Amino acid sequence: MTTEANWKRVQEAPRGIGHVLLRIGAGSLDGVFVGYKDPDTGRWLDQESREVQPAYFALIPLFDCEDDQQ
Repeated sequence: MTTEANWKRVQEAPRGIGHVLLRIGAGSLDGVFVGYKDPDTGRWLDQESREVQPAYFALIPLFDCEDDQQ
């Protein structure tokens, strides 16, 4: 997962930001889920397009899924 330094307040997110990690509370033990910011309305939505009220967001870390070792 991401480190604590990668979390930013949702007010800092650009309108229409793609899929990111969202967290409702400020604590590191609060649940994390994937969601996005609607480009037309500016509302935060989860993957099922339900409106949510997160406090923080973090970019989803990129990683290589390919395993070159056989």
